[in-house]
Amino acid sequence: MTFETREQLRAWLMENHATSAGIWLRIYKKASGVQSVAFEEVLDEGLCFGWSESMRRKGDEQSYLQKFTPRRTKGTTSTRNLEHAQRLIKEGKMMPAGLRALGMA
Repeated sequence: MTFETREQLRAWLMENHATSAGIWLRIYKKASGVQSVAFEEVLDEGLCFGWSESMRRKGDEQSYLQKFTPRRTKGTTSTRNLEHAQRLIKEGKMMPAGLRALGMA
């Protein structure tokens, strides 16, 4: 799947975060000139909905594929991700599913 904007990704997660087992995202490199959600935006939106990135695969010269799935229930959360989650809470972007996945609900 490809999302041009963070808003498109967030809208997809709003509708599918609780039912999808995961997706492969095609993320375009900045140098490609193709509008694409940025990896940092994927991380933030994933935290908001209790999802995380895992495997990365080579796509083509302009893009790569990133596996994006719901967080494992017994997975650990890095200090970095907890700090990002605190920022997202302050910004009013965290969703209940994200708070539960991080043990913050």
